[in-house]
This record gives sequence, C-alpha cells and structure tokens, in this order.
Amino acid sequence: MESILKENLFDQVSTKFPKSVEKKSTPSVAQKLLIPFYDRKRTISLEEIVRLEGSGNYTNFFLKDGTRMLVSRTLKEYEDLLDGEAFVRVHKSCIVNLCYVRRFYVKKEGELELNDGQQVKISRRRAQNFIDRIRNFSPSIVR
Repeated sequence: MESILKENLFDQVSTKFPKSVEKKSTPSVAQKLLIPFYDRKRTISLEEIVRLEGSGNYTNFFLKDGTRMLVSRTLKEYEDLLDGEAFVRVHKSCIVNLCYVRRFYVKKEGELELNDGQQVKISRRRAQNFIDRIRNFSPSIVR
C-alpha cells in the first residue's frame, strides 16, 4: 500500500515538471541580494559583486565600483545564496565572481587575477573545481 502511494506521488510530481529542464540563459531581471549593512538593509545586484572574503563570522563584499562592505554573516551563508554558475569558492576564505576573472595562471600554482588587478590565491583542494568551472564559463581565460 505504501509503495503504491509513493509511486502515485512520484507520477504526480513528474507530470508537473519536465524531465529535462533547459538551462536558462541570462535572466531578464538582474538578481539581487539583500544584505544587512549597519542599521539598514542594502540591495546589491549580483553583477556588482567582484568577490567576497570571509573572516570568521564576517564577510567583506568587494564591489565593482571599488566599494567594500563588511557584513556580520559567514561566507558559507553567502556561498549557499549565490548563483552557482557565476560564483565559485576558490579558497576557504574567498568566493569570486567568474565575470571579473581576467587571467588564471595554471603554471603559477593556483593564482588568478581579477579585472581590478587583485591577485587571488586558489587552494589546491579547490583548484580542479575552479579550472572546470572557468573552462565552461570562459575558456579564453585559462593560460
């Protein structure tokens, strides 16, 4: 009896959703992130975020206009919220937006350069994941 109910439930769910879901291209509305900043909340477009650096229970946001914001939330919380396509964790204390990666040096052990000239180290443990993601995102960056 229980297995019949599970099968019926599965049939209902599978008819509501297509078996192969196509990947969306760029969304028409920019995705935003609401972050607590001092005594108010600030909305930031994901396109503005260059990188995030964690330090204990705090996260520094580095935005494309040069603004730096300190937020009292962990990097892990933001890793779970951010788009997995454009953002990748390269170190235990750093997440980068792949849109802002200028170069990645394969021969220089785990280092990338962002559009603002900042050098970011990549941990050995996360290097292969980063290489796979950046090759899918923009193959011309890997050198």
